Amino acid sequence: MTSIKSYSCIIVEDEVHHQELLSFYLKKLGNIRLLGMYADTVNASIQIEKKKPDLIFLDINISGLEGPEFIELLEYQPKIIMISAHSEEFMNNHYQIPYLAYVQKPISLDKLQDAIALLE
Repeated sequence: MTSIKSYSCIIVEDEVHHQELLSFYLKKLGNIRLLGMYADTVNASIQIEKKKPDLIFLDINISGLEGPEFIELLEYQPKIIMISAHSEEFMNNHYQIPYLAYVQKPISLDKLQDAIALLE
């Protein structure tokens, strides 16, 4: 019998409705434990260093540091799943972020499942 690996995560997203939707979908998936949701990169970076999640769901346009600077400053480097309204092509042309997966808004359960499957 194969066991499903579980992961811990932090959501870094400044729009409350996207935080709530991600949280709802993660509960449905069952193998992702949410350690916290943060609307700015300052508080998020403190909690990432303290809680050491396996992954972060990161919105690129957020208050505080922009995504690339935020990631570079972290000592602890979890896997990153990018969340953005921009296309992935736009992201790759404008930002240099080492992400595992990309989920374009609007977020759906299927898109989230596909992104998380890349952790395996």
